[in-house]
Amino acid sequence: MSNELKGEKKFTRQIKDLLEEALKTDDELKQCNYRISCDTDEDKKKVSAVISLNKFLKNYHNKNENLSIKDFTNNEFHPDILIEEEINTGEDVYYIPRLMIESKYLGTSATPHEILAYNYKADLHKKLYSGLRYGLIIGNSKYVQNTTIKFGNNFDFILALGNDISKEEKERLIDVVKRNLTYAKKLESILDKDREKEFLCIGIENNIVFKDEK
Repeated sequence: MSNELKGEKKFTRQIKDLLEEALKTDDELKQCNYRISCDTDEDKKKVSAVISLNKFLKNYHNKNENLSIKDFTNNEFHPDILIEEEINTGEDVYYIPRLMIESKYLGTSATPHEILAYNYKADLHKKLYSGLRYGLIIGNSKYVQNTTIKFGNNFDFILALGNDISKEEKERLIDVVKRNLTYAKKLESILDKDREKEFLCIGIENNIVFKDEK
């Protein structure tokens, strides 16, 4: 049996490779220690979506100091694409999820049932990780279906890309990813701090790009 990637997995790997190259070469992105993984990797990452605070409280009061987040996790998922930021405290290194992307190949394959499931996963993850951004990329598609827009309200961006990703589409993809990585860190700084007077967010807008019909 051939191990060659096909269809959706091949498309996911293509997106990962494009973004991985950008993380290595883009001057802005190189300033942060990002790493990227996808579900076609042998060491694909799982990300917790639900954590039991009951377990945490029991272990906390038992003074067990050798615990990790996985000790309190009830559910974990494999994101299609995951970008994390390395945080080095000098004594320890850990990774914070900044951007998760679901990928679908062929616009018609993103059924309402799947979009509802992805949308729910996005909600779970974003409630757990401050500032996390969540996107959907649809390959071999000229447009985003109206049902995807109706049921994908927890996505921060949805992109439709052609079968052969053009230079323009590649630039748009990298631009969207760069902006959302920046948003993730800024949102975290706001959400994880108590502010009485100073508030650094003056507005939030979901930018929508329409393609003129001909």
